[in-house]
Amino acid sequence: MPRMKRFYEKHIREKIRTFDVFELGNSFACFYIALFFPIPFLVYTRFLLFVPGYSQYSDDRRMGFTTILYLLLGIMFFIAGYKANVFKKLGSLGNNIFESAWAPRRTALVFALVFGAGLALKAITISQDIYSHLGKNLSVVTSSWYSVIGLFNLFGPLALAMAFAYYFYLLKSGNPSYKIWRIIAWLNFTLEFLYGFFSFSHFSAIIPIMVYLIVRHYAYRKSFWKIIITAGIVLFLMMPVQNFYKNKNIFFVGYADQFYETRDVNSQVTRYVFDTSLRRVDQSRMIEAIFTKTSHFLYGKTLLNFFVSLGPPRFIWRDKPVINASGNELGRQYGVLTPDDLGTSVGPTVLGDLYMNFGILGITAGMFVFGSLLKFIYEYFILRTQQSLSGIMAYSIIWIEVIKGTEDWIAPVYAGLVKLMVIIVAICLLLKAEKISITAK
Repeated sequence: MPRMKRFYEKHIREKIRTFDVFELGNSFACFYIALFFPIPFLVYTRFLLFVPGYSQYSDDRRMGFTTILYLLLGIMFFIAGYKANVFKKLGSLGNNIFESAWAPRRTALVFALVFGAGLALKAITISQDIYSHLGKNLSVVTSSWYSVIGLFNLFGPLALAMAFAYYFYLLKSGNPSYKIWRIIAWLNFTLEFLYGFFSFSHFSAIIPIMVYLIVRHYAYRKSFWKIIITAGIVLFLMMPVQNFYKNKNIFFVGYADQFYETRDVNSQVTRYVFDTSLRRVDQSRMIEAIFTKTSHFLYGKTLLNFFVSLGPPRFIWRDKPVINASGNELGRQYGVLTPDDLGTSVGPTVLGDLYMNFGILGITAGMFVFGSLLKFIYEYFILRTQQSLSGIMAYSIIWIEVIKGTEDWIAPVYAGLVKLMVIIVAICLLLKAEKISITAK
C-alpha cells in the first residue's frame, strides 16, 4: 500500500494537479471525447431509459465495434503525434513577433480601431439580414463578399481578447489603470455575449466566455473549478435557455404536451435540457455513418481545397470553386438527416474528413500530424513567448477556431486560420514594444 500511495502521489496526483485544460492538445482530446462518447455511453449503460421518451435510443445509438476501434485509433495517434512534436524545430526559425510587449500609448488606440472595425461589421451583419443563425439573406450569403464579412467578424473577439489581456496585465502589475480597462473589458464582453446569444448560434455566445477564460488562465490566474462551473452553466443553462428563446414552440409542443401525460415536470425539463445540450454536441451518429457508409475514398480531394480556400476572395476571383458539400447535403447523403430536412447542417468532423479521404491511413497518419500541429501552436504562442500579451491574445482566438473546427471540414477551417493570422500579425505589429513576459500562478 505505501508503494501504491507513493506511485499515486508521484505520478497520478501530480499530473492531475498540473493538468492544463486549455493546452490545445488537452482541449482537443476533451472535446473529442465529448463529441463521440457521452451519448453511446449513456445508451450502453441504459441510463437514458430512466428519462421518459428515450427508450428508442436503446438500439439506434449503440456504437459498433469498428467505430469504437477507429475512434480509439484516432485519439491514440493524436496523442502520439502530440508527444512526438515533429514540428518543434519550426518554432525556432526566425524571430517570434508574439514575444514582444505592448506599447502602452498605442494599446488604447489599436483597441479602439479593432473594436470599431468589429462594431462596424456587426452593424453590416444586422443591416444586411445575415445576423440570425436561423435564417440569412440568401442574396448576401451567396454574394462574393460574404466570406470576407465572416472573416472580419472575428474583430469583435480579437478586441475582447486584447481588452482582457491588458486588463489582467495591469491588474497583476499593480497599475491603477486596470480599473478603466476592467470596465472596458466587461462592457465589451457584455456586447459580444448578447450579440452571440441573440444570433441563436451557440458557438457565437460561447466565444466571449472562452476568450475570457483562456486569457484569464494564462495572463492572470488559473482556476480549474471556475472552468468546470462555467462549462456546467453553459451546457445545462445557457444552451437550453437560448434554444427555448429561439423556438418556444418546440418546448410547448414536444415537451409540455408530454407533461400532461406523465405528470412529471422534472423529467420533461431534464429531457429538454439534455436534448439542447449533450445531444447538440453529440457527433456519434455522424462518425458512425461515415465509417460504415463511405464506399469510396476521396484521396485528398477535400483536403486540397485548403489551397482553393486560401485563394483570393470571390469579389476578386469571380469563378472561385465552391469547396465541399453543404452540411445539409452531407447529412442527408449519410442518412443522419431525413430526406425532407433541408434546414439542419452537420459537419464530418476532423476524424471523419480524414477517413473519407484515406480510410484507416487517414485516421492514423492524419491524426498523428494533427497532434504535432496542435503541439506546435501551443508551444509557439504560449511556451515560447512566456505567455506574453500578444501570444495570449492570438492563442485565445486560434484555440477557439481549432476547437470549433473539430466538427467541420479541415480545409476551410485551417485556410481561415492562415488568413486570420495575417490580421493578428498586423495587430501585433501595431502594438509592438520591448519584450515582456507574465507567468500565470
